[in-house]
Amino acid sequence: MARLSTEERQILIIDEAIKIIHELGYQAFSIRELSKRVGISEPAIYRHFLNKEDIVLGILGRFNEFDQSLFQEVKKYKKPIDQIQCFIQFHFDFLEKNPGMTSIVFAEEIFNQSDLLRDKLISIIGKRKYLIKNIIDEAHFNDEVVEIDSQELITIILGFIRLVILEWRMSNFSFSLSKRGKKVVNTIEKLLVKK
Repeated sequence: MARLSTEERQILIIDEAIKIIHELGYQAFSIRELSKRVGISEPAIYRHFLNKEDIVLGILGRFNEFDQSLFQEVKKYKKPIDQIQCFIQFHFDFLEKNPGMTSIVFAEEIFNQSDLLRDKLISIIGKRKYLIKNIIDEAHFNDEVVEIDSQELITIILGFIRLVILEWRMSNFSFSLSKRGKKVVNTIEKLLVKK
């Protein structure tokens, strides 16, 4: 078997960390369990990451990758309402393919224990809010959507996304998140688009 590069090993460690948190919860996440699953010693884990917090930062790096893809996908659309729809649907499509990531998003205890992790998550959320605010502001400028305060509209959109994902998690992933997302997108469009 070929030896993994440092980058490949770090990806493997992050993948397994996500699986542990998803299957057992953050409280059960330990370097010991991680080393057992990855098949390397605990000291070898520490050669790649300083500690658990550093591993979670690596996981949050995946959200940055998601955001880059999200921003590029949204840019493919010219009309703001299409960009809003893309923004919403992209979340659902990504998480349906990566259900373990929902365990990170909903594991508030991770972010309550570390200012660094909390600040990183707030930064990620801030970037998404900034993107959707710019889209909404353009839609308002073009008189394409009903006149609702941008901040309140952001809360509605992000709240919709979060609630549907939570329902999906609580149902043990029993329905198609992507299909449900399409219904949410259609509902939001009906609420927002000026007739």
